[in-house]
Amino acid sequence: MSYDSNLIDALEPSQLTAATEIPLPRRRLSRATTILLIALRVYIFIAVPIVGYAFVHALMAPQ
Repeated sequence: MSYDSNLIDALEPSQLTAATEIPLPRRRLSRATTILLIALRVYIFIAVPIVGYAFVHALMAPQ
């Protein structure tokens, strides 16, 4: 969503604060997007321990 800077500059600070405090509803995601986000989360849960192990293993290895 883009805002016109002239319109934002025309608001008083209290009006701008009131306008930005209005909560927005959650966005509906498609099934493909939801599956992609779940796959990325699984990948992170798998990749982080592997990277951590490799880092610790590299620190412990004799030079």
